[in-house]
Amino acid sequence: MGSKPRFTIPPEYQDQLRVVENPDSRSDDEILHSLQQHAPVTSEKNVWGFWDRGVERMPGWCQGRNVCDWVRISGPSWTVRILDAVPDSPNYALKFVSPDLLPQTFVNGTMTGEYVGPHSCDFLRGACLWTHGGVFMDVGNILFRNFDRVCWNQLADLESPYEVCTALMYGTVMANHFVASRKGNEFIKRWHDLFVHLWQDRTNHDKIIENPLVAFALQLSFKESQDADFKWDFKVEPVVVMNYIAQVLAWIRLCMLEDAGDGFSGVDYWMKHVLLFDSLQESWGAEATAGFGGPKLFNALATKLDAPEDSEEYKTGYNLVWRLFSASTLQKITHGKNLTATPSAGVLWEETGNENKDHEPGTFAELMRYGCTHFEQTRESVKYVQAKRPEMTLKKGLLEP
Repeated sequence: MGSKPRFTIPPEYQDQLRVVENPDSRSDDEILHSLQQHAPVTSEKNVWGFWDRGVERMPGWCQGRNVCDWVRISGPSWTVRILDAVPDSPNYALKFVSPDLLPQTFVNGTMTGEYVGPHSCDFLRGACLWTHGGVFMDVGNILFRNFDRVCWNQLADLESPYEVCTALMYGTVMANHFVASRKGNEFIKRWHDLFVHLWQDRTNHDKIIENPLVAFALQLSFKESQDADFKWDFKVEPVVVMNYIAQVLAWIRLCMLEDAGDGFSGVDYWMKHVLLFDSLQESWGAEATAGFGGPKLFNALATKLDAPEDSEEYKTGYNLVWRLFSASTLQKITHGKNLTATPSAGVLWEETGNENKDHEPGTFAELMRYGCTHFEQTRESVKYVQAKRPEMTLKKGLLEP
């Protein structure tokens, strides 16, 4: 007989979740050791991530928990790799993608600014998907659902119209913490080429939205995201955030482009071939449940499991965790230092003294980590949304101002 499980599924969730035995019995250390080896690409079922200094130097909440659980949840048919910017590393990014696909500032290691890591990750997102295919995720993603059951079954089905998948916020604004595609996809290649073009002759992202190709972003505000129920308390002006999310702006522009003579319509491709899931419900379920702001998630998960069940703290932690298990693809832990007034959960987990708060025994955080690999959703599909035609379209070439 097997050992008694540490946690069981409450009666009210037993029709939404089932207990699973994960066949990967390796420890976190054993999985991390395997991730530090070079794994040649042999299929399109790749899970890509990036940490500039290497997987062994990632924060513990990303390294020993998030990414190790990606391996366990995705199973042996998927290969997880965390690329880096360390030239003598087995997982140096340029061992997997051609330097011709990347801005010189990345290749030469000359990028400056506060967000070198995130922008480096953005460069590799399109390059890896175009070159090899698979799923590219931010290492801050806590995964709850197998990739096959998120989108890959559809992307791999030759009878399906879908070839790309991402998380949608509103309009054509995607959330690039999750992007999946087949190898050699023409939409992904154009998206990547446009983004890299924006970085031509640059070493940082300052004023990147003044480029005529994405200058429409100068008119954007936080109202659109607020109206879509994304309630981050930004302490900076919209232009600062727009510069930070230039890769998303490149996506928005591509979705606006009608066929300008090259036989490709970004508008048509977006509407017919991109599988979208609701990012608020599937990626930010904690915020949809407990509200925006890192301390809310941090405190909910830090709540003790033996706290009074009628206390508001217990109810918040309980509802949040079981909602994530049953109705989320992943939980995106935002980081974005110095963009919001309240710190993100990722920043809080990295503060001195908080290093184990993301899985502390006896808390809802421990339950969350346990459930990621021991419970499986019974729902057949995630919450997909239909792409809508952009309000404004352009008959211009990809790089035509």
